[in-house]
Formats: sequence, C-alpha cells, structure tokens
Amino acid sequence: MDTMKQSFLDLCAKLRRHWLKVLLFSIGGLLIVIIIGQLLFPAERLVFFTTIDGVKLSGWSKTDAIKRLDNKYAEKSIPIFFGEAKKAYTSPKTTEIGLNISNEARIKSINYPWYLRIVPTSILWVHFINQHTSEPKYSSNDDKLSAYIDKELGSSCDVKPQDARLKVNGKKIEIVPSENGGTCDAAILKKELANAKPVLNSDYNIKMAVDVILPNVSDELAQIFSDNLQTKIGSGISLTVNDVTQTIPVDNVLSWIDFSSADSLLAYNFNTERATTYLSDNFAAKVALASGTTTVNTYDFVETSRANGLEGRRLDISGTLNSLKLFINGETTNAQVATSVVAPKVVYTRSYSATDTGLSALIQQYAQDHAGVFGVSLIELSGQNRRASYNENESFTTASTYKLFVAYSTLKRIESGVWKWTDKITPDRDLSVCFDDMIVKSDNTCGALLLEKVGNKNVNNDARDIGCTGTSFVGGDNIKTTSADLSLLLAELQSGQILNQQENRDILINAMKRNVYRKGIPAGLVDSTVADKVGFMDGLLHDASIVYGPNGTYVLVIMTDGSSWSTIADFAKQIEALRIQ
Repeated sequence: MDTMKQSFLDLCAKLRRHWLKVLLFSIGGLLIVIIIGQLLFPAERLVFFTTIDGVKLSGWSKTDAIKRLDNKYAEKSIPIFFGEAKKAYTSPKTTEIGLNISNEARIKSINYPWYLRIVPTSILWVHFINQHTSEPKYSSNDDKLSAYIDKELGSSCDVKPQDARLKVNGKKIEIVPSENGGTCDAAILKKELANAKPVLNSDYNIKMAVDVILPNVSDELAQIFSDNLQTKIGSGISLTVNDVTQTIPVDNVLSWIDFSSADSLLAYNFNTERATTYLSDNFAAKVALASGTTTVNTYDFVETSRANGLEGRRLDISGTLNSLKLFINGETTNAQVATSVVAPKVVYTRSYSATDTGLSALIQQYAQDHAGVFGVSLIELSGQNRRASYNENESFTTASTYKLFVAYSTLKRIESGVWKWTDKITPDRDLSVCFDDMIVKSDNTCGALLLEKVGNKNVNNDARDIGCTGTSFVGGDNIKTTSADLSLLLAELQSGQILNQQENRDILINAMKRNVYRKGIPAGLVDSTVADKVGFMDGLLHDASIVYGPNGTYVLVIMTDGSSWSTIADFAKQIEALRIQ
C-alpha cells in the first residue's frame, strides 16, 4: 500500500512540473477529434442550428428540408387589401393563385466546404453563413391565377362595400363599422399576384387602389338607429298581463333582436325561438286556460249529435313580440301579452252499419285517425257481396306485391305451354321452386328473374287485360299499383275468372297461405285462414290478402306509407268485427 501511494504522489508531482505540456496535448487532441467529426459530417445534411426563413432545419437532409419549405410556402397566405381598408378582403394561399415556390436550388446550393471543415468548431457557427441563401424560385400559373380572380372578383374586379351592422353585447347595442367597396383594375391585380414574392417569416401583402364605392348604411346612420332603439328600450320594457305590469330587463329584450338592412335602411325583428323560453317561463301560466272536450257521435258518415266543449287559451309568442315591437316603434302606448284560442279536443264515438256504406265509413275514418297514407279495398266474394274502400285508386310503389302480377303472368305461360315447371331459372332452382320461393319467402332473386323472363311490358299488358288499369310496370323507376288493382287481381283469382285451370290457381293461393310474413292482416284475423302477399320497402308496408273466414270469403288489401304492421293487423280486426255483425 505504501508503494502504491508513493507511485501516485510521484505521478502528481510529474504532472505539476509538466502541466502546460499536458494541457496543450489535451487541447490539440480535442481539436483533432472535432476536425475529424466536421470532416465526416454528411454533405447531404444541413449543419446544426440552420434556420431558413424562420424554419428550423437543424440536421435535416436537404431532400426533407426542400419538402418542408415547399409545403410551408404552399400554405403561405397573401392578404389582399383594397383602397384604405384595414381588413384584408381575402387572403388566398399561394397554391390557390397558381403561385409555385420552389426551394430546391437554394437548399442544394448550401455547402459545408472542406476549408471550413478544417476550422475547429466551425460546425457550430457555419450556419450563420449558410442561412443567408438566395431567395426561392417563384413561378406563376396564368390559367389558375385567372380562374381565381374570375371566381373571387369577376371580370370587373368589383369589391362590394360592407354596410355598417349592429350587434348586441349584453345591455348595449354595438356598431360593426362599415367598409368601403370599390372597383379595381383586374389586369393590375393579376400582375401583382403573378409577381408576388412572399417570404415565410415576413409580412407580405398586396394593396390595390380602387375607385371607392360607399356602403348603403354608414356608421353614422347605424349610430342614429342604435341610439333611437336603445332609448326606446331603456332599462327594459313593461308588458301588461291580466292588468298587471311586469318589466322585461333590457338585456333579455336585446338578446331576442336580429338586425338586418335593406334599401339603405336598418331594421330589426324579434327572434321567436330565442324569446320563447323567457316568455313561456314568465307569462304562459298566467294566461293559460285549459280547453274542454267536444263529443261527436257519428253513424256511418253522418254526425248524429255533438256536445261542444269550451275553448281554451294559451300564450301567443309571435303576437306578444309583435306587441313589443309596436310599442318600441311608438305605434302603441303600452305592450300587451297576446293570447291565442285553443280549440277543444274532439272525441268521436262512432258506430257503423254492417253495409257497404258502413264498412266504407269505418275504413275511411280508421285511416284518417291513424298516421300514414292508406289505400284500402274490400271485396266480399260470398254472403252479402259487400264492397268498401278508401283511396283505392291511390298509387303506391308496389314493393314486393308486384310478385303477384308476375305470378299471374307466369301461370298464363304455364297454361299456354310456353313454359314448363322444370325450366331452369337459377343454377340450382327450376321454375317450380323459384315460383314458390317468390311467393312464400318473397325471394327477390326469383322475383327479378321471372319479371325479366316475362318482360315488364308483357306483365303490364297482362295486368291491363284483366282490368288493372292503375298498375304500371313500364315508364318509371318504380313499379306502381293500387289497392283497387290488387283486390281485383285476387278477387278474379279466387272466383276463377282468370286462368283456365283450378290447379294453377291453387298453386298460387296455396303458396300465399304459406307466406312467411304474417305480422299484418293474418295477425289481426286469428280465426281465419289468410292467403296473402306482403310488400315492404322504406316506409311502405302493404298486405294483399284473400281471407277465408267463419262468415265467408273476401279480399282485403291494405297499402300504406308511414304506418306499421300492428296498425294493419288492428285495421283488419276492426273490419272483420263489423262484417260479422
């Protein structure tokens, strides 16, 4: 241990004797390392602390630096001022006006030459030299520039003046100052923009001389209007309700006002939506009077008695605001809460005869009492042979009920021998299977293929031949029909007036009985056997049926737009209840 200690002390003594030589060697070694590092620094990268046009590019590759600068310049806006305007009329980006700015040449020209690399620490200060580069290269696309000027200013280069406007700030009305417009020389503007040389880190704008066009509403005119309105409103407006006066604070009144200008004049109106909450909260209960109930008894289409209920009353927001405006304008001496009449609720007690007229009355009134558009047709095929309808000629898009007409045309061609049930319709389904799927499952593929096979025009003609004149398979995007036509088709099918063979009629009817969609008419007629075909698309819900009930057979077609399956089911139930009386 003593030997090691003595060796250490000897070394320290030697360093003290030769400290200057050690220091010089150390500094020299450090400088050599720095110079080697500078010599090895990649030529394609910008040196440390490089900043060009305010963009920091320390250590960036030249390729990436070019892209970054080009992108920054592409987003650079050029404010355009007209005349003495303090606000820029528009500030297009350089790309919008067809100004292309390239930084490639200037960046590639930046070098870290060898004679500076051998200067120790030059890597830390050479950026002061490099960042003083040439300017970017500017070029203009004449077509794009012309298109921009035409779009923004038109060929006449007119800048519309801005009228003075009013806005509400709490309890005060403030003026948004007007701005003069003018007419400039489009050619000069185009030249200025084409020669524009914006720089990223400095302000650059274009100021165009114009022939001044004064606004219609000056600041002075706006100030007069504002002062008059502010004076009339004062600290608030008193509103009379039931001979009692209540003051609406000024900030509430002003918050409801919308200002506008026309024909060099300022005007104001109250915004009903913004005023509703305050007026309703403060005045609605004070004027409200509940309405009574009017009871009406009807028999079929005839009103047999009526007991009128009392009219009610409610707050009229628009009328109240109009009263406030008349007061502010000096046309009345006080503002009054306005009310409107609330008609009594009407409750119907309806009864019907079990006749054509009674059934038609039930169908019409049920449809009118429920949401949606209805087209309904009822044809009894036994018993009293009654008929009833409502909007039976209303034209609806068929949805999948069109498949009934396709089925009829298909059966016609089977009977004529033109088609056979074994004909292939799809690779895995023959006509027999496809026909069944089209009716039972409402298969769209089979429906579309069979319609294509028959042809729209032929299906249309087949329908017209049996009297379905409201049905169209041609001339439009959607196939149309009516409840009258669907009920006629089904009535003729059930009664044997169409097709020659009962076997073929039964094929269609039996398929309809096995229809898998049963939420409409079948759901309302639980004691009957129902053969039906539904159609549904968007808001359309249709059900065309042959009903085999305890009291006879009938056809019932209900077509709707905006209704529901439960409503259709209940509708069918109500019709059946009247039929069996």
